[in-house]
Amino acid sequence: MPEPISLDDSSYDELYERAMGKLRVQAPWWTHREVSDPGIMLIEMWALLWDMQSYYLDQVQESHYRKYLKLLGIRPDQGECAWAWVFFQPEADAEKECVVPEGTKLLSGGMVFETEEEVRLMKNSLYGFYQGSGENQADAMKLFRKNRFVLEGQSGQEGVLFTFVLDRPLNPKEDFRFLVLLDETAKRNPPEEGDCMVKLVWEYFITDSWKEVQAIRDDTEGLLRSGIVVLRTDPCEEAGRYRINRIRCRIGHGAYDVAPVLYKICLNVAKAVQKDTLCRTEEAEFTGNSHRVALKSYLGKTGRLWILRKSEEKPEESGEPEGNGILWEDITDRVSIDGPVKAGRMERYVSYEGTGHVMIVCAKPQISPEELACRVTGVAAQQIPLPWKSVMRSSVGLMIKQAGIRGGMYRTYEGSEPEEDRCRYAWHWEEEENVIVLGDGRHGEIPPPSEEGLRFTSLVLWEGEKGNVPVGGITKWEQPELFPHITCMNYLPGREGRSRLAPSRQFDGIRGTLMRQERMVTEEDIRDLAMETPGLIIRRVTARWKGNGAEVIVFPRFPLEDGYCVEWYRSRVEKYLEPYRLAGMKIKVEVRNGSGAQ
Repeated sequence: MPEPISLDDSSYDELYERAMGKLRVQAPWWTHREVSDPGIMLIEMWALLWDMQSYYLDQVQESHYRKYLKLLGIRPDQGECAWAWVFFQPEADAEKECVVPEGTKLLSGGMVFETEEEVRLMKNSLYGFYQGSGENQADAMKLFRKNRFVLEGQSGQEGVLFTFVLDRPLNPKEDFRFLVLLDETAKRNPPEEGDCMVKLVWEYFITDSWKEVQAIRDDTEGLLRSGIVVLRTDPCEEAGRYRINRIRCRIGHGAYDVAPVLYKICLNVAKAVQKDTLCRTEEAEFTGNSHRVALKSYLGKTGRLWILRKSEEKPEESGEPEGNGILWEDITDRVSIDGPVKAGRMERYVSYEGTGHVMIVCAKPQISPEELACRVTGVAAQQIPLPWKSVMRSSVGLMIKQAGIRGGMYRTYEGSEPEEDRCRYAWHWEEEENVIVLGDGRHGEIPPPSEEGLRFTSLVLWEGEKGNVPVGGITKWEQPELFPHITCMNYLPGREGRSRLAPSRQFDGIRGTLMRQERMVTEEDIRDLAMETPGLIIRRVTARWKGNGAEVIVFPRFPLEDGYCVEWYRSRVEKYLEPYRLAGMKIKVEVRNGSGAQ
């Protein structure tokens, strides 16, 4: 790595002495060199200014790093929300099944978590758990509550990893959703989407035989990591007549290098993300046959609503993408809106006698309308400080009222980088502060003045690494009256929360990656890249040049006996190395068992 270049580290004293030395050579007749002399005073002043200027020229500001990242095609870091699996438990006296909407707010002290998707809670539970199959099948339900299980099996009908029995039968007309919780400490490289080492077969028992069931979702990537599995049973007449409550998982094809370790199988689970949505949008289409739509999100069901209809007026021809030119008309006063949901009623509707595409802005009820609306002055580069500290910048969306157009019209303004030129309908952030800067005529159009002309359509708060809560930290509902007789709990800690990095820290973090060759030039390059192949557990890689290509030998950390598994390893490495090979270079990958010691 090259050494950093310093423009000039001369101090004020050194600069002063250098100037006085030149004075003695070029003007020996100048004998009065006291501070009272005007010429000496000027030398002191220029030495001071030179020192100050060289210092500031030698500094790299955050704006410089942001520009460097943009030139490299790297987006500014926005941090990551912490998340946790949250388990919901309906009490025995609950009257009926309940639906937890997407975005439902849960509390960990004063911190808010939100569910990522809608979850239908079942009044069901695990009644039995078995390992093995046939004569070797053993009931392990008592141990299942406290122990973990190594899932071992071979391909075929006898390769049953586990079987579980439910207390109540499944409804064949509804999908069955559950969480498989695995031990993920085997040092496996994080698998990519679609990386399945084995083909799993899910089956349910009906009459006197097992019948395969379709897995419409498998976030576990074939039990390589914890995740949600959704099964869709066959809603046939036979399935409706019999009790379906026994499900098993077996290996259909392939084998594991390391047998998965199962902790739990849990029903009624959702992924909760640490964030607090103040406002968000839903969209709906009103037609001549449909004048009523149901709101889907938790914020839509419980919050305040602002309704906008896509205008039929055509905006001026600007040569920009259509999305920037769409006008939206405020029709809130012409729409019938149901009141927020209450206990026992989780449906809320919006009715409109007209037709057209509608945007529904849903705002948190505790936030006053004044906080989500701001006055637009019409002055170039107007700055609007936000009253919230922990704003997720990537979430912010806003609209601004348009002047000279039939009343109540708004236009969407998109966020941009402050250095971008010739933008229209754009705004940007003021350095590292939570201050929005509207256009100045060059970096975004100057919006027209209007009272409460700026309206937020999307805004989320978050806490970064503070969201990494301990086990049992998420135990309350924001509105417990909406979910009576249902408790919630996270049995695993919240993880992966990270605050937003300053551009300089982000640049430091990728400095090593930038200095690495993007092509495989040396044998060391090949070995380093092969070791990073997603989804694998590799002990060692050897590589050597041979002719116009490279021979790569991969030694898995654990022996591979199944031919499908060996081929899967080989193809994974070959596919991963392909983008890094030199033109005309061939790659031959071989997988061997053993330590690979030389």
